Amino acid sequence: MVGADDIRGRRIGPDEGMLLRRLRLAALTDAPSAFWQTLAEASALPAEEWDARARAGAYSSADLVAIVAVAGEAAGMVQGFTPVGRPWLRELGAMWVAPEARGTGAADTLLATAIDWARQAGAEAVKLWVVPGNRPARRLYARHGFLVLGGPKPVTDDPTVKVFVPMLLPLYPARPPPPADSPRFG
Repeated sequence: MVGADDIRGRRIGPDEGMLLRRLRLAALTDAPSAFWQTLAEASALPAEEWDARARAGAYSSADLVAIVAVAGEAAGMVQGFTPVGRPWLRELGAMWVAPEARGTGAADTLLATAIDWARQAGAEAVKLWVVPGNRPARRLYARHGFLVLGGPKPVTDDPTVKVFVPMLLPLYPARPPPPADSPRFG
């Protein structure tokens, strides 16, 4: 039986490009419809690209690659980034947990690791996109406070491509409106 002490989330190490590749290819093999990238596209990337992604995910406040280990074995990953022109926002993608680690709390640990990264970077919100029919993932995100932003949307203007449901986690509560009797400046 796996206990909470057996599950650890952390940033990927700068020298773990091949681990990142192994996890990404496993994710694309297990759940090809859940990701924007295809297995063929990811398989074709050179080792240098995986090494660069691991370094960026390890060191950057704008990028993240987090992994989760269950009983010492890498069992999942999530990527995060800062969208261009939106320094207040962090987006998550490519979240995946190995089938044998599902139901252990690994997904919760992985998501909490990514949310902590966003908070430490000073983000005001975290956004992600989930496949409409992936109910376990949608429940996971809702459990962590993510709200559905609308219906399914395609990832490009091409209606034949995959669609995803946007979800958002506000990291700071909205400010209450000023009292009705407070002076207003125009």
